[in-house]
Amino acid sequence: MQKIKQFVRAVGLSIFRALGTTIVDAETGERLGRAFLFPWRGTIKVIGLDVPVRPVFLPQTRLTYWKQEIGFTVHPAPDFPRCGKDA
Repeated sequence: MQKIKQFVRAVGLSIFRALGTTIVDAETGERLGRAFLFPWRGTIKVIGLDVPVRPVFLPQTRLTYWKQEIGFTVHPAPDFPRCGKDA
């Protein structure tokens, strides 16, 4: 049963990656991959992308609040020092 689930998941992800939208990092311009974007209950579901991304508002030439463009960027690395016994 587990192998069937893994196979169905792999086929589904390959379809999403083949037919999805190209996701580009809004800050660096780097291509992150292809995925489907679904708005669901106030959140954006990104299906088929391997890297974790976060939404950011893109800069606008004219300030309008009814139409905001959204881009995606990767999470930055943590900037806090390690504190613990093995630090």
